[in-house]
Amino acid sequence: MRPRVESQEEFRMIREVVMPKLGQTMEEASIEAWRVREGDNVQKGDVLLEINTDKAALEVESFYAGVVKKLLYAQGDTVPCNAVIALIGDAADAVTDEMVQQARATAQAAAAAAKAPAAAPAPKPAEPRPASVAPATVPAPAPVPAAPLAASAPPVPDRVFISPRARRVAGERRVPLQVLHGSGPNGRIVEADVLAYAERVAQLRVSPTALEIAHQRGVDLTRVKGSGADGRIMAADVEKAPVAGRRRVPLTAMRRVVAQRMTLSKATIPHFYLTMDADMTALVAFRAQLQASSGRKVSFNDFILRACALAFAEVPAMNCAWADGALLYRDEVNIGIAVGLEGGLIVPVVRGCESKSLLEIAAASEALIAKARHKRLTPDDYEGGCLTLSNLGMFGVDSVIPIINPGEAAILGIGRIAKRPVVIGDGIAIRQMTTLVLACDHRLVDGVIGAQFLQKVKDLLEQPTALA
Repeated sequence: MRPRVESQEEFRMIREVVMPKLGQTMEEASIEAWRVREGDNVQKGDVLLEINTDKAALEVESFYAGVVKKLLYAQGDTVPCNAVIALIGDAADAVTDEMVQQARATAQAAAAAAKAPAAAPAPKPAEPRPASVAPATVPAPAPVPAAPLAASAPPVPDRVFISPRARRVAGERRVPLQVLHGSGPNGRIVEADVLAYAERVAQLRVSPTALEIAHQRGVDLTRVKGSGADGRIMAADVEKAPVAGRRRVPLTAMRRVVAQRMTLSKATIPHFYLTMDADMTALVAFRAQLQASSGRKVSFNDFILRACALAFAEVPAMNCAWADGALLYRDEVNIGIAVGLEGGLIVPVVRGCESKSLLEIAAASEALIAKARHKRLTPDDYEGGCLTLSNLGMFGVDSVIPIINPGEAAILGIGRIAKRPVVIGDGIAIRQMTTLVLACDHRLVDGVIGAQFLQKVKDLLEQPTALA
């Protein structure tokens, strides 16, 4: 059993923050970025750190108010679930070496417990754990895109000859390793080299965001000319600064999982592809009318999602999954939406689409996309899909040939809506067209079934009033 430091009289005010376990199969998570430092004051509900699981990027909140006394792991470390990762106490509380050793020992115990055979369900704990995953307000790594860059592991050259102490100090001081020149034996980078560079940077006027971007990209700030007031180096100055040489960027947990799942898909799932063009002219006009009358934003993706939900009702053989050599058919229609994030992508799932109206689907998808971009998703939000929509039309892509998300029967790639000349009868007309590409798992679905499903989706999109 994991020792509880608060059970000791002299440590009674210290509280443990643990790596949360968010699902039955989750065994570990990596620390994407700490949002606090040792010595910081935190309130209950404050975000302590960002983590990456095998499925999503999430934020971990504190259950306690107090002072961050000790961070036991660094950015980029992978930690077993239920291991202690930080200690929080009152300002006067002291953290001893014994406490740190006890806390670190929980990682070994947690890892062993994760590998042990499943036992009978444990009773629900009587009191809350010291950390939880909950909604937060700052996007990140999914520092989530288009927003300020969030902390992530700095890019490093293929090989850096550096002492362990110097590497640790460089991480603490946000010094990119590739800008350093070693003065130690055989050119080894030592602590003095890191401190000397940090001292030179300290003489500069640098915005916090610029400092973080320089660390991430490997930019030498001493060679950057600032464009801000009094020559202050701003984020834009660093983004324009050249980065010499090659960079080796460690994979984030999200990027690693995307790589593993897509490789698994192409290696084990026999894909076949069906393509159809859909005339979206009536839908474009109907969408504008609907938004004006309802006052609600409804995306083209929402219409397509609704069309797929109705198509599943007409072609139920599409709603299945591979289950250890058998076919698992579902009654509920759960459709995923591929959401691109910085460093990867995730597929939140709109559940119960068969019983939702168009406006209900629009509201559900909007909420899920917001949760994904703010790293608020829980396992229930991204598991159990039967089909994924991958829409890259907003980037001017004509067609998308997608890869099936393992566990699902198919994925629908959607291209842009654009004016094209179309033969209608014996004449040619200009119509708003899009290209749909359906990738199916041939173990589950035959070509006829896939074609019937895609034809139904096309028909519904071309008769949009049926979707309202």
